[in-house]
Amino acid sequence: MFDRLMGYGERDKGFDTALITIIVLAMTLAFIAQSGILEDVPETEQVVGSEVVPQEYLLLFRLACLLVVIVTLLGLILDPVTVTDYPLDFDLRKDVPREARGVIRMSAFTQWHFALIGCSFAIASAASAIHLSGGVVPDWMLIASPILFSIGYSCAFLVTTVISFHIIDDMLSKGQNVGHLFSWYELVMHNGNVAMMGIALILNDLELVWGYFSFPIVFGIVYVAWAAIFANFIGRVFIYDFIDYRKTGAPIIYSLLLGILVAFFFLVLGLDRLAEWDRRIAALVVIVITWAISRTSKPDQG
Repeated sequence: MFDRLMGYGERDKGFDTALITIIVLAMTLAFIAQSGILEDVPETEQVVGSEVVPQEYLLLFRLACLLVVIVTLLGLILDPVTVTDYPLDFDLRKDVPREARGVIRMSAFTQWHFALIGCSFAIASAASAIHLSGGVVPDWMLIASPILFSIGYSCAFLVTTVISFHIIDDMLSKGQNVGHLFSWYELVMHNGNVAMMGIALILNDLELVWGYFSFPIVFGIVYVAWAAIFANFIGRVFIYDFIDYRKTGAPIIYSLLLGILVAFFFLVLGLDRLAEWDRRIAALVVIVITWAISRTSKPDQG
């Protein structure tokens, strides 16, 4: 059935996919607008405090994570070695080898979500630093911190799971080299992402609310819009073959991906509630989940 969804029919499904995506986006934005969720300002202590470590140590952890993101993305962009990957050619409608290097490699969802994680830690660090210096943390920082965290962790679960359980095996089945997925910066983005966010969840006092589920949806839709622009006007490829909006099953695939992303948000929300009840148990659950979905050993391709 998946092969049928991934194929092309007599009529491209671009219009259908766009219509469904626009409807979901409109409904999500309407929910955000009417919910007042962007007007509810969390308490400062929820953003800068921790029941586990002193606030100074929390700031150092956030800065360290921000540094990891910056170094990782710079390592990817500045890597002098050209990487061969296998995106879906827009015109040929099949996977083709491509030589990629530099800023063009920032076009993938993996890099987008990791950059967003960096923004999350940057704003949280700024809030901590302002509070520790005796200043008043701006409302927008208090509002943005838990929202960005929920987006980042939800997307981290999606990225790690899809790469570990689909992309690597799919490439192996096609005889494609997966070596580039096991470079140090790729491993940090595919596995270190969930580890950092998991530690942050245990250390933070952020209070997540169920209405935040809407923000990962918006982020995901913004990315697929970017992917369409990139495929049509910039790179002429889809980085991920399953997000070609013309495929027979594209409307279903898009809906499924957004559904999985929302499910991962509620996993994050559940972990947050568990941490409020007992941080030691929550830490154990986070460790088990992180270990279960991570894939760090490069398969032998001969």
